[in-house]
Amino acid sequence: MMKKNLAGELAGSAILLALLLIAAPVASAADDEQKEPVALEQITVKEKAVVEPVTSPYWVPDSSKPQTLIITREEIEAINPQTIWDILEQVPGMDVYFQGRQHLNFGYVRGNGNFGIILDGVYLLSPDRVIATLPVNAIESITVVRDATALTLGPLTNFGSTTGNTNQGYIVIKTKRASKLEGGLVTSYGSFHTEKEEVHQGAKIGDFDYRITASDDSSQGKTNWYNGYRNESLLFHGGYEGAFLQGDVLYYTGRGMQEFERGTIEVPTTNKNGTLNWSNVGNLDTSKWKLDPIISNMVAVNLKKPWTDNQTTTFTYAYDSLLTSSMTTTFPAQTPITVQDQDIHGQNLNLTHVINTTFNTFKVGGQFLQSVSPTGLAPTVGTRTDESVYSLFALDQYRLFDGRMTVDGALRMDEKHYNNDPVSGAPAHEWAKEVNTFALGTSYKLTPMFTLTGRYAYVENTTASYYVAPTTRAALPAEKDQRYEGGILANIHPFFNPAFTVFYYDVKNEAVTTGKYYIDPATGQEIDYVTPLDVKTKGVEVKVTGQPLKSLAYGSLTYRFQYSYVTTDNHTDNVSIAHNIASGLISYRYKNAFANITAVYEGPHNLSTSPAGALYYEMGNFLRVDANTGYNFKFFNRDMRVTVYARNLGDVHYATRYVAGAYLDPGFSYGVRLAYSFF
Repeated sequence: MMKKNLAGELAGSAILLALLLIAAPVASAADDEQKEPVALEQITVKEKAVVEPVTSPYWVPDSSKPQTLIITREEIEAINPQTIWDILEQVPGMDVYFQGRQHLNFGYVRGNGNFGIILDGVYLLSPDRVIATLPVNAIESITVVRDATALTLGPLTNFGSTTGNTNQGYIVIKTKRASKLEGGLVTSYGSFHTEKEEVHQGAKIGDFDYRITASDDSSQGKTNWYNGYRNESLLFHGGYEGAFLQGDVLYYTGRGMQEFERGTIEVPTTNKNGTLNWSNVGNLDTSKWKLDPIISNMVAVNLKKPWTDNQTTTFTYAYDSLLTSSMTTTFPAQTPITVQDQDIHGQNLNLTHVINTTFNTFKVGGQFLQSVSPTGLAPTVGTRTDESVYSLFALDQYRLFDGRMTVDGALRMDEKHYNNDPVSGAPAHEWAKEVNTFALGTSYKLTPMFTLTGRYAYVENTTASYYVAPTTRAALPAEKDQRYEGGILANIHPFFNPAFTVFYYDVKNEAVTTGKYYIDPATGQEIDYVTPLDVKTKGVEVKVTGQPLKSLAYGSLTYRFQYSYVTTDNHTDNVSIAHNIASGLISYRYKNAFANITAVYEGPHNLSTSPAGALYYEMGNFLRVDANTGYNFKFFNRDMRVTVYARNLGDVHYATRYVAGAYLDPGFSYGVRLAYSFF
């Protein structure tokens, strides 16, 4: 199914050759004496010592380091992402599925594991519809906390979503704050009439700081593909850093539109007599579907009170709302346009107290999260959902042998309350059975070069009621999940620093599809009947970083590669997940010139949600290579950067998702980006 365009390959090869030529300057002895000019931002992917303070709500114990990845602003700049999803593809074990119906893009970790997303304190209620619209130039860092390491971040039970059960971690996104007077313009133009404009301005005045970003991002999409989009947003992030109190405030508002790409039908339908109907195979699906508008609003207040040098209290309040209109018709327009308004909004509160001493860190707190959807979200469109989660948690880490060894333990309890039946929408006052989680961990610095880590976690989670078709409403037993992890961190040499993680999950009563289903009349999506089974999942994750070259004469070369493998004895999942996933980033910088190459590999997998059980269409099995190169210089005595970028150099039309046909990647694209500083 993978097609390659010869012209695209030649164009991709030409751009790659240009990158290599730029990345291979002729050095001279005089270079050693030249002082490196000031650039807009340092372009490098070197592993930085970015460590959350223990008083931060996002701090994790030392035993969790192999399961925690921090992607810095420098790495984000080097990736030159179109959306945040391009950044998440660089996370070990992360598999991103593009396009869908009602729900947009999806991301899964370690097979089919779901994750929550927190933006500056806002617990996003519908991330698959929102995060692709966020302005990537305003992102400071992304921290990925995998698995039960995330006990103090948020509930591990499903919440405000119909696409999962037990969470397997959180992604924490932080937006930029100003450290000085700043301001600038970023604009780009590329293939498919894709345009981006962003203006930002900020300053730090005494203990106060603020930064405002206004952005406009749009694309007409590839001709006849119906995959255009538009996003307009305004983001404000301000803060105060005083001796008595610290805090920051976020305000975000965005409005956009997203067309859903027409799927290429690759799977035959079944006639009434049981024979296969191949008449539509190879044609485009006739569904014409888009979300217009997509209106998002977020507000967050984060406060920190240091009582003493050893004790700190933090408080967060956040509000999140999303309003969308789903518009459907057909190609050509022979059916009336159907409009379904869908609204989801909610709030979250987080109160945490930390006691930190020389040998011990103790954290205790509670959370409240609320999600309300008056008109429902797919697959329960038209059905009101209203649920809340109340949580308590505690974590303690003790340091031994002058810090060479740590031992930690954590407890969390989540209890969900339904104000409406999640399937029928009828008013209710029902408490679900509490979800209990505890975790133990240890880390040991074997030598200055090697650190060993180990973790164990147990989660007992009530299965979501919408896993079962409403016609049966049969109760399922609680899912009991035991998770084992081991890791090795090695700082061998500046040019070679590997990290290795193994994990093993033993799940009792996992909700596994039976292969039978019913079609939701409102959305056309399939809802699976499930049965509880015992499932074992195991895998490995490897990450290697380094800087093999660093000199004034020859420049700086850094790299980061990661690989993951996962397998499960749940046959349905095992054939539908990519067992092998790899990605990497190579960055070269010479004086004011730079070049970056990113790559993503996804192994083959079979996945189809329509018709049910059609697990013979192969997706994935692609290698996508992106690249960018540029130069920093002065223009009217102000810093300026020009970047030329190319995506999918091999012009591979791969698919990661199949619903109403396979959603193919548009292939090779390119563009130019300019960044100009006002100050």
